Amino acid sequence: MEEEKASTSSNSYKVRAYSKAISAIGQLPEQVRSVEQVKHASSSLSLEGIGVRISKRIEAYLSGTPYELPTPRKSKKVKDVDHLLPERTKVKSQKTLEELRKEQVVASLSSVSGIGSSKANVLYEAGCKSLQDLREPVFFQMLSRAQRINVKYMIGFDRCMTHEQASAVLDFVTNNISSKYTVLLSGDFRRGAANAQHITLVVLHPQTTGIFPPEGSLSIDSTVKQKAKYDIIPTPFANHPETRVKPTGLPDTAIFSTEIISPLECRGLLATTIAVGAQKWEGIIRVPERTAVETEGNGWETRAERIQGVHQCQGQFFSCEMHYVPRQCAGAALIALTGDLQFNLAIRRAASQLGLRLNEYGLWKWQDAATTQVDDMDKRSIEEQGGYWEMMTSDKEKDIFEAIRMEWVAPEKRNFANLNVRSRKRKTEGCTN
Repeated sequence: MEEEKASTSSNSYKVRAYSKAISAIGQLPEQVRSVEQVKHASSSLSLEGIGVRISKRIEAYLSGTPYELPTPRKSKKVKDVDHLLPERTKVKSQKTLEELRKEQVVASLSSVSGIGSSKANVLYEAGCKSLQDLREPVFFQMLSRAQRINVKYMIGFDRCMTHEQASAVLDFVTNNISSKYTVLLSGDFRRGAANAQHITLVVLHPQTTGIFPPEGSLSIDSTVKQKAKYDIIPTPFANHPETRVKPTGLPDTAIFSTEIISPLECRGLLATTIAVGAQKWEGIIRVPERTAVETEGNGWETRAERIQGVHQCQGQFFSCEMHYVPRQCAGAALIALTGDLQFNLAIRRAASQLGLRLNEYGLWKWQDAATTQVDDMDKRSIEEQGGYWEMMTSDKEKDIFEAIRMEWVAPEKRNFANLNVRSRKRKTEGCTN
């Protein structure tokens, strides 16, 4: 033990082991004369601290021979053990070039709007190795209609519309439809985004049709099921059933088509239609370009150039939603279409806590059937529901905020999803073990 202590490479574990062995031997009733005596005593008296190597040192000491340190065993070099292991326990080696290429191709194909990783893998296995290959008939036929449209106009592809381009689209629409309509920019751009892959437009019309109250009735008890349902916001201005309580009817679809959609198609803005309803158009637009020399008296490129650009897929194309909204619902519509989702959930919960309901048409208050004077035509449906929703306010955002006792939040500050992420991050950083 003293030698080990004095060694330049002293091992504290060995020193401790020697100390335990000395203490164990000191407990023996007689003088030690052989290593067998120690081994016998170790087993019979349950002495601890005397192992194989300590026993060999004792044997060398008693016999007067020098103790030879054991040579460390050299580990065998294993060149390849993968074939000895079960398939599930093989160590993962570095990815092959083919695997790396597959990852790159799948990521590239997934950059197309509407094509997820599963579809991209299917395309890769079928032999599609690039974005250019997607336009080959064999792969193009494997896509859905919406995916084909996105490939044709290169929608997605990690390309974004700038705020300047969005403003150009807004100006073009305003200049090419009747002045009785008001066109507003909504969505990401209204929340202050500098770039976005999608543009949302709101076209306010003077009609008083197409206004729908919330579905269902007011639940005073607010069951768990209804709370969970209220956390799911329906798509704004989707096709609404005529079975709702006191519907005022859909707006005239022909007017939306003839006065909004058709003029913009003829002037080379709308490239293709994906879906259209009484209150919503969804499709692909081509961003109109301005010219240094004024043409057609308005500074835009000529109509022929725009239409040619659409037919030849030349220019910048992006997905677009256009909502046809009653002017009196402007405030509620802008809240719903500006977003973001987390903000809309928050403001709708605030209304619900006051017994009110907020949708894309307005802020509504429940009226009980027992205290309501109604026409015979509406009496049956109202009695079945137990009452009906009455509009409180809808045309101004600030009036809605005030009615639900919520402080005004400017559109550019409604990125609540980012606030939630930062809030969770702060809570995590503040945690202590």
